[in-house]
Amino acid sequence: MSRPVLAALLLLWSPALAFAQESDKPAVVQQDAESAYQALAKGFQKAIQDWRTEAMKQVKEAQAAGQPIPAIAMNPPTGEFISKAQELAAQYEGKDEAIQFLTFICKNANKERNAVSKAVQTLASDHATSAAIGEALPFLEMAMMRFGAKKPVMSLLDDVVENNKHEACVAQALITRGTLRLSAAESDEDRAAATADLRRVGEITKDEDLLAQAKDALFEIEHLQVGCTAPDIAAKDTDGVDFKLSDYRGKVVLLDFWGFW
Repeated sequence: MSRPVLAALLLLWSPALAFAQESDKPAVVQQDAESAYQALAKGFQKAIQDWRTEAMKQVKEAQAAGQPIPAIAMNPPTGEFISKAQELAAQYEGKDEAIQFLTFICKNANKERNAVSKAVQTLASDHATSAAIGEALPFLEMAMMRFGAKKPVMSLLDDVVENNKHEACVAQALITRGTLRLSAAESDEDRAAATADLRRVGEITKDEDLLAQAKDALFEIEHLQVGCTAPDIAAKDTDGVDFKLSDYRGKVVLLDFWGFW
């Protein structure tokens, strides 16, 4: 099964994301930013749920008939909502209220590459020093990995680290930058730069959630890279006999991680 098909099927079967609530009434002209976001989010949630239901139906019918996965499974209805988010971001241009709409674009875009690129550029030009930029930073990984926006994303993170005066934002930028550096690492120098970012988090903040994120990423660098000793695993084999991974040290072992999602 191809990766695009697998990704589509996982999306179809994954639990619906939690979004804020909205009123069923049409938006008024002077609708505040929070209400506008709630309306956008709930509308998006409903559209995705409806799409998932219909797509799953068509996938099952295609499988039963021995036919290819239908095109609907590859095309969630994101375009309308990304366009609306762009309009709302423009309405609050230069204000912190725009950040949630720009984040929505980075988080939920499917094929809207230009919208993601513009959202990242706007975050960089208008909001890099804002105390509210932190909510957008964890979702920049999607912009970089899915849409190839490496240069603008890293430039934005550099700007936040160097010029933002809010410790939580700087810490989150370091976590995101360190994680992205690790995912794209091609040398020991790249991994060293990622490690430096993540270790610096502990010097900047005492926030437990941020420290936990940095710790998890550091564990990957220090214990899960090629050449590292694998963490020991204790379990039972298919015959119910206790075993440990370390029992096989010195031998070639293939680990197959799988499950039902």
